Amino acid sequence: MYQRTVLVVEDEPFIRGLVSDKLKSDGFQVEIAASAAEARKIAANKDVDIVVMDIDLGPGPSGLDLGLALHKMHPELALVFLTHVPEPRMYGVDVKMVPKNAAYLLKERLTDPDVLNAAIEAALRDKVGPEHRDDLKPSHPLVNVSKTQLDVLRMIAKGMSNQQIAQERGTSLRAVENLVNRAIAAAGIDVKSKTSARVIAVREFIKVAGLPE
Repeated sequence: MYQRTVLVVEDEPFIRGLVSDKLKSDGFQVEIAASAAEARKIAANKDVDIVVMDIDLGPGPSGLDLGLALHKMHPELALVFLTHVPEPRMYGVDVKMVPKNAAYLLKERLTDPDVLNAAIEAALRDKVGPEHRDDLKPSHPLVNVSKTQLDVLRMIAKGMSNQQIAQERGTSLRAVENLVNRAIAAAGIDVKSKTSARVIAVREFIKVAGLPE
């Protein structure tokens, strides 16, 4: 019987071990990588059927970058994104950029031991449905904030001032201030709060997407 090979790409050793052990117990042959660069080498030199990857892989290319590159080089690979990030927009990537038959699961769903296997089978059969795409039904405080507004919040979370953001984006200071104000309004943040609305917005961004590199 052919034993399918899964490449698990995760920079957190504990989670990498948990996922790998679960897949091994389910009968898969498992390869592991801690970075996108390491994963690409393994995919180029091993007969891999499925790639299960985190999105936040620390410094360097993200799991989304990796997934898009692997899909281009090896379109036959089944891809499963396994992440705490509710949607790719938090990384500045449009949801349409996620390969059509890739699964996108939130790590919190792993409490159900059958979820990951079901997503893998769906990806292998090109039958990924809404139940395997958590990014298509995001629920978080910034869900109504636009991609452009999220980009600005990401820059603020990196410690950039409005002036620095304006220079980076090639726009005016007033335009950046307007984007921040619209992001605050879209997130439903009370501008009369004792805590700066800007600070609250950035805090919510970090809570949802993590601290940007």
